[in-house]
Formats: sequence, structure tokens, C-alpha cells
Amino acid sequence: MSARRLIAIGGIFLMACAGWGTLGVTTSMRSTEFGGRLGAEVGALWGAPLAQQAPSLAVEIPGTDQVRWVMPAKNDIEVELGADHRKKGLIWYPTYTCSFDGRYTVSNNEEVAQKIRVHFDFPAKDGTYDEFAIAVNDKKLLCTIDTSEGVGEIIELPPGQSAEFRVAYKTRGIREWRYKTDPNVARVQNLDLVVKTDFRNVDYPGGCLSPMSSEEAEDGMMLTWRATDLITRADIGVIIPERLNPGPLTSRITFFAPVCLVFFFVLVGTINILYKVDIHPMHYLFVAAGFFAFHLLLVYMAGVVNVHVAFIISAVVAVVLVTSYLSAALRGRFPWKVAAGGQLFFLVLFSYSFFLKGITGLTIAICSVVTLGVLMRATAHVDWDDVFPKQGPTPPPLDAAQAPPPGAAQAHGV
Repeated sequence: MSARRLIAIGGIFLMACAGWGTLGVTTSMRSTEFGGRLGAEVGALWGAPLAQQAPSLAVEIPGTDQVRWVMPAKNDIEVELGADHRKKGLIWYPTYTCSFDGRYTVSNNEEVAQKIRVHFDFPAKDGTYDEFAIAVNDKKLLCTIDTSEGVGEIIELPPGQSAEFRVAYKTRGIREWRYKTDPNVARVQNLDLVVKTDFRNVDYPGGCLSPMSSEEAEDGMMLTWRATDLITRADIGVIIPERLNPGPLTSRITFFAPVCLVFFFVLVGTINILYKVDIHPMHYLFVAAGFFAFHLLLVYMAGVVNVHVAFIISAVVAVVLVTSYLSAALRGRFPWKVAAGGQLFFLVLFSYSFFLKGITGLTIAICSVVTLGVLMRATAHVDWDDVFPKQGPTPPPLDAAQAPPPGAAQAHGV
């Protein structure tokens, strides 16, 4: 293999890298720039991240304008979260439905009757709420509502008496759900909060309290927070799991494509050496084009069909293209089975490792070491001087008149 051919193959590789760079940047722009605009549209249509504030209870201090903050004697809350992902462009957004039912026991432990002012804020000021109900001792209250201001009610309690204040609704949100304790007291008594999900891949926002118990349900999880007398300013929260986003995934696979190609070029060069097959740089060019076809199809098909289906179709097309071309161009002298196996290993497996969240690097590292071991064993007995002969000038042959006479070497002591 001459130095000129190596330079030509290197130029082809750089051209392919430029193509992948352009495709990767285009895909990334479609995922990030348009993703921000589309995310705002999804938020406007579906809702914002929900943060439900615990109701605040206040008692007016006679003779003053001040109030004394009190706590519910009991907090029974049931929440159901159902993931309902929405797709815009190349991004899946973790939207969800929320069903909230909170029952709060309000008690008067004083020796005189009290008027307790209850205020309840909605989790999203501009949200939409269905099946909304507000009741005191199971008696529904009908009142005008401003979601930006919340709902207020005054409960009159005789000494030693209690009442139950209940709020229930259904709404929608995105990304995460939170429950915030009353900042005026930072204390919760007899808390029993249960969150039922229809998904099992549960995570919690940073700084939030993890549940005291979590159990698998039929189609999701049942998360429970229980406490007798909890003093905290931390929230209770659940993160809605995200689906695999084809945009960021395909852009990462595209940017990694040069690594796949360089491994396959090494394989083709090894076959050139071991099987004595003359492989022209133009063959390398069409091989690079076949690899590029895989990523081109994957990027644009992932926005139309399921990303796994797009990956399978793109992989089959690329393997058939490259393998059939090498077999036809080199007239059967090229071991097509080795070429097909190399593509499945370096192109398909390396690219699919990006689907394996958290172990992509390990998968590629193991495959690279295995490749190194196979190549070292296959080329252990190759005479590299024959493969890369010295390119120095060859001295011209001596004429008979210029040739030294026999015995001249011995005469000079050689």
C-alpha cells in the first residue's frame, strides 16, 4: 500500500467527517432551537410543572390586624399521576395528568369559638381544572374562583370542635409534580400523602423528601409519605420519566460516526493485506457513502416513525449497500461475510450502544478492546516490510567496465 493511497483514503475520511458534522449540527439545531419554541407551545397547550401549596390556616388576633397561623390537625392527600407524553418535532415532552384529593382536618383547641380563615392556592395560576370540588364537612361550596388568587373560606368552630376541609380537582402538567408545605408554619402534623403512578421509572427532584415507602402496583408505583409531626421546608415531589428523544439521540450517533468508519476502514485495510485484494481509494469512498446513508436515513426517519424501527431499517439498508457493493466491485474476492460482520459490529452495535443509557462508554470500550485483540492476532505474522516497502531510490546497475575486478575486495582487505 503506497503513501499516495493512504493520503487519498485519509482525504476521503475527512470528507465523510465533514458530512457527518453538518448533519449532526443540523439535527442538533432541530432538537434544541426548535425544541425550545415547541416546548413553550406544549406548555401553553398542556400546562406547566405543578407545585401544589398546602392550604394556609390563620386566626385573627382580637383587637389587632395580625393573624396567628395554625396547622391542620390531619392531612390526608391522595394523588394520581398518569404519564401522557406528547411529541413535538423530534422531542417527546413528559406531560402527565394529575388527580388531586386533599382532606384537611381543622381543629379548635381553644376555650372560645374561633373563625379560621382557610386559603388554598392552585398549583398553576393559568391552569385548567376539571371536576373541581371544595367542601366543608362534605358540604360543597359554590363560589366564584380566580385561579391566580386561589380560594378562601372562613370556618367557624366552637371550642374543642373540628371540621374537614376538602379540595379535589383534575388537571394536567409537565415534567414534575410537587407538594409544598405551608411556609408560614413549616410543620405538618399527621401527614398521610399517597401518590399513585402508572409508571415505575420513578425519580424525585433534588432537595425533595423521598417517600417513606414505595410499592409496585399493577401498572405503576404507590409512593407514601407518612409522618406524625414533620418539621421541614423541603418539598415532596415526583419527576415524570422521559421517553427516548430521537433528536438528541440521533445527533449523538451522527457525531460518533467517524469512529465507526475508522474502525471499518482498518478492517478493510486488514483484509487488503491478508487476502491480497487490491482495494482502490474509490472503494473506500463508496464505503463511506454507505455509512453516511445509515445516519442520513436514521435522522430523517426518526421524526416520522418509531426510532427503533428507523434504526433497524437504516441498518439493513447500510449493510446491504456496503456489502453488496464490495462483493460486486471486487468480483467475489472480498470476503463479504467479514464485511457484513464488521458493519454489524462497528456501525450497528456501536451506534445502538447510545440506546443503552449509562453504559454507552463501557460498551464501546469493550468492543474496541475486542477489535484490537482480533486485529493483533490476525496480523501477528504479517511482514510489514512487504506491506509498506521502503520508497528510497534504487541505485542504477554498474556497467561491466565499472565493475571492480575479481579479488579487488580482498586486495583492499575487505
